[in-house]
Amino acid sequence: MWEYLHSISWAAIIILTVAAWIVYPKSEKNFTILSMIDRVFYLVLILSGIMMIQYSLETSVVAAIFKILMGIVTIGIIEMLLSFRKKKRPTGLFFILFIVAVVVTISLGLYLSGGSPLF
Repeated sequence: MWEYLHSISWAAIIILTVAAWIVYPKSEKNFTILSMIDRVFYLVLILSGIMMIQYSLETSVVAAIFKILMGIVTIGIIEMLLSFRKKKRPTGLFFILFIVAVVVTISLGLYLSGGSPLF
């Protein structure tokens, strides 16, 4: 159950972040709403990650610790991306970092879970 909740949270965070990044020039109010919903999904993501940590540690302790750190870094990059967007500063570097961090974090998660729940 937790892996489904975790996967859905990741998908929602990615979609909400990209939507907030795109919508900002048009509507600051919608940007704020999407950012706040994004933060709620951070909490769900962290909670489900904590509930699954025991299974990840059984697979590989080093990979599990690196996954935890990458998850925290990914959330930080998302926050930096959105705050730079709101301040109307260049966000190209943070968008690239966002994509790389998400790919690495999700890849580690799939490795640690053995492909579950996708495979």
